[in-house]
Amino acid sequence: MKENPCKRTDSSHEADRSDGYSDNSLDCQFDICDLSDFVGDYAITLLDADGRVTAWNDGARQLIGYDEATIVGSHYRTCFPREARDSGRPERILERARADGRAEDEGWRVRSDGSWFWAHEELAPIREDGAVGRDAPDKADLRGYVWVVHDRTDDHERERRLREEKHVVERVVEAQPDIVYAFDTEREFIEWSDRVPDVTGYTESELLEMEPLEFVAPADRDRIEAAIDRVLEHETSVTVEAALLTADGERIPYEFNSARVTDDEGTVLGFTGIGRDISDRKARERELREEKAFTESVLEAQPDILYAFDTEGNLIDWNDQFQHVTGYESADLVGMHPLRFIAPKDRDHIGAAIDRILEAGERVTAEGRLLTRDGERIPYEFNSARITDDDGTVLGFTGVGRDISDRKARERELERLERLNAIVRTIDETMVAADTRDEIERAIVEAFAAADAYRFAVIGRADPGGMDGYAWTPETGAGIDPPANADLLSSFVDPPAEADGSPALESRSVQRYRALPESDIEAWRTHAAAHEYASVAVVPIVASDRPLGALVIAAREPSAFADREREVLQEFGGTIGHAINAMAVRRLLYLDTVVELELESTDRGDVCIDLSWAAGCDLSIDHVLPLTDEVFVYYLTVSGIDPDTLRSAATEAAAITELRLIDADDDESYWEIVVRGSTITELLGEYGARLESKVVREGTAELTVQTSPDSDLRELVGAITSAYPDTRLVSKRTVDRPVRTRGDFRRTVESALTEKQRLALEAAYHGGYFEWPTRNSDASEIADRLDIARQTFHQHLRVAQAKLLSAYFGDDE
Repeated sequence: MKENPCKRTDSSHEADRSDGYSDNSLDCQFDICDLSDFVGDYAITLLDADGRVTAWNDGARQLIGYDEATIVGSHYRTCFPREARDSGRPERILERARADGRAEDEGWRVRSDGSWFWAHEELAPIREDGAVGRDAPDKADLRGYVWVVHDRTDDHERERRLREEKHVVERVVEAQPDIVYAFDTEREFIEWSDRVPDVTGYTESELLEMEPLEFVAPADRDRIEAAIDRVLEHETSVTVEAALLTADGERIPYEFNSARVTDDEGTVLGFTGIGRDISDRKARERELREEKAFTESVLEAQPDILYAFDTEGNLIDWNDQFQHVTGYESADLVGMHPLRFIAPKDRDHIGAAIDRILEAGERVTAEGRLLTRDGERIPYEFNSARITDDDGTVLGFTGVGRDISDRKARERELERLERLNAIVRTIDETMVAADTRDEIERAIVEAFAAADAYRFAVIGRADPGGMDGYAWTPETGAGIDPPANADLLSSFVDPPAEADGSPALESRSVQRYRALPESDIEAWRTHAAAHEYASVAVVPIVASDRPLGALVIAAREPSAFADREREVLQEFGGTIGHAINAMAVRRLLYLDTVVELELESTDRGDVCIDLSWAAGCDLSIDHVLPLTDEVFVYYLTVSGIDPDTLRSAATEAAAITELRLIDADDDESYWEIVVRGSTITELLGEYGARLESKVVREGTAELTVQTSPDSDLRELVGAITSAYPDTRLVSKRTVDRPVRTRGDFRRTVESALTEKQRLALEAAYHGGYFEWPTRNSDASEIADRLDIARQTFHQHLRVAQAKLLSAYFGDDE
């Protein structure tokens, strides 16, 4: 066990400062800054005549730990250990400095945190005339002292360690039962232990003239020569077995363990080693070597950190990975306390875990943040157990530490993802019930701003009139004032060139900006620090690839918005866009007043116009059923052509994938066609408009489009004419639609039904005929209740259902 005294602490240390002290700095002919320039990184302090601190430089703060506001007024003895203070040593040094004009001293001093360091210090008195240390002043002429301190802890420890090592080596060699030897690079014998002449039988004078191969049996000399070459040239140490040849010609089985000797610059000076007689213990030594080799290989291959502490909490053993992760030099690690490697907030529970290991013998698994020399905090899982000897005496504890940064990051990501999904689910429910776009946007920003993980959220709408594509202005926000921060928020949506991202409205993809307090962009860095957020995501609000706006979300964590979160937000942006469009279409259905646009088109990019032109017929669209974003079912009434001719023309249209004749008479035919690809119906839906009617006569279409009065008509018409260039706006008018109440609908249905049809429909509904998956009543039971035949019941029911559906789906009369 090695003890590092520079790591000792004095828990009883307290700053010695008078409560009524007044800070009156010395009026000298120099100041402490001049002295700082002179002494470099030394700690320098001015004391008054009583030995109390009046000035404190940055070197003193770095070395001893106190800042100037705390230490000024404290006595010089504050920085001494308790024993030194109690013995009056600080006062004796001050008096010696005053009496002799200068005083030097070395010894342990105490920092503000209680840790000790070995100091070399000099004290010089300051006279009334400002002279320093020239002549010893009288007490009446004494103005104060200059105190210069240099940290020599490393030098002191190194000197102590060298003395100990030298002493240990000498004692080890003296007590060594094996032979110890040392040769230089020229193979000349330069050092040996007393056992060498005893074992070999050579005299001291004979040994001086001998080379290493003369001690080895001839049969083994090639191997020994090769081993010496290896240790001198490229191997730091070698172990080889050979027969030791004595002066009497006796051959003794020996194991030679040799190592290269180098100076501080790495220059090879020779090699040294130990020779051990293995005549009686060869088998056992072989086992030990194999076991050692296995253990060392396991340790070398171990990616985790390994450690061992004694019962006093001194680090006594570790692997290379431990040193690599913590960043400490090997000499610094000796004797360090386990909690020095733990972040302050985790020390209580890690300390309690160590107590359980040592006192109760538990095998403990505990998590904590490992604190490196550079101050980095790394999440670790520690698995530790007690070390005991054969008698059960507790010697300390050992364990393995595993970096769980990735696991913690995944856990945090999952937590954020769960919170995000919960927010999205809440917003989804709100969007379904919202009547206006403003309600949707307000619900979104308020939900994000209310969550602990986020600081603010802002939504702005996309304006396609911008010079560079889309312009974005923040409009609705929570947790921040959008107008007051408009420039900063806009810079996230359309980032500067030096940012690692692209404009979200152009890319249609979520952009994220993380670790903003360390960002190279000053505006982001300053704003993030002031508003306590560390990352931002910009979510494009898109409907059918048309940007409607963007949502800006600020999160507290610097690593927020990981890939899976971005995927959720990307989908969420599409959901918002579809909700806004769906809300616009839904509102259009119930508006009393709508804007009606009349358009004329000969653009054959439209499937119906192309079909009418190719077949030379007239057709009208009765209904369009959207199956997906790119698949639509058209129900058409066609006139002026026989079904076979139309079918032949339709098969030539690439956009028509399926065709079915529903009904036909002498003048007209009724068709169902499936259209894939972009259609004008899809385009209108993107802008919250709907196709009211469309009639095509031999390739010329007349379209009636309805939209809400608050729609951007210029943008809508521009989108139509851009997609279908051979289209022109004929007229625009505002149309008042009659209000149709629930009662009106009910009266319409009742007036269409006969009494028998109404009774059949009502009895089937209340009698459980429509229950699924198991009906509560079948057709026979309902028919018996009405006292009619089963076939008659089916006939009344089918006609009643057809009239009900016609009233719901059909055009208003």
